[in-house]
Amino acid sequence: MSSISYLGKLTLFLLSLSVASVRAQSVDEIITKHIAAMGGAEKLALLNRLKMSATVEMMNTKMPVSTTIVQNKGFRTETMVQGKMIIQAVYGDKGWMINPLTGQDKATALPEGAIKPLASQTDLTGLYNYKEKGYTLTLDGEEDLLGAKVFKITTSMKNGVKQVSYISKDTFYILKVEATVPVNGEQIKTENIQSDFKQVDGITFPFSSEVSTSAIPGMKMVNKITRIEINPKIDERIFVMP
Repeated sequence: MSSISYLGKLTLFLLSLSVASVRAQSVDEIITKHIAAMGGAEKLALLNRLKMSATVEMMNTKMPVSTTIVQNKGFRTETMVQGKMIIQAVYGDKGWMINPLTGQDKATALPEGAIKPLASQTDLTGLYNYKEKGYTLTLDGEEDLLGAKVFKITTSMKNGVKQVSYISKDTFYILKVEATVPVNGEQIKTENIQSDFKQVDGITFPFSSEVSTSAIPGMKMVNKITRIEINPKIDERIFVMP
């Protein structure tokens, strides 16, 4: 009996290893197809700077937004609201903001809790090279999303951010992203539904997105991209607090 029990446990152990191996391969197969759909590893490996112009509609108000990103270094947005320019920027582990609408005409340092979600935006290449980035991925099954069949993949990042990507089984584009970010002791959840995928210089981007967040319940922000520049010249001093 003890021998049979031992063999039974060994079999179960080997089966669990086999299942884990198949599961890991499935994640990598999905990510490989996703990377190909986004333009391929060779294109994404060369993507290290980006400028983007967009129009954001929120609470029946349209606002022009300009975003500048340097891979894993800097992130800056400039938003025109009621004729006044709001600027947010992150450079490394530091961030700052100018918001004339609140009487904040000079740059003010952002609190640490506000920097983390902005700093995560400096990764231009998403799930590409995820192992080297220190991300852990798990495949959490398949679902229906707005009429599309999708894979549900959870990404755990080193900075505590968790992100769930819903990847189309047909196109392998990410149709929705759910992110959970720890901010000042709270878990802030954000949902981003993406559509209107187009290629710029061989790299695929979602030109339309609808964002909602638990930080402002009931509010939705619609983002329409009008222009994307790949690897433009950027003076990194624009990220430094003036």
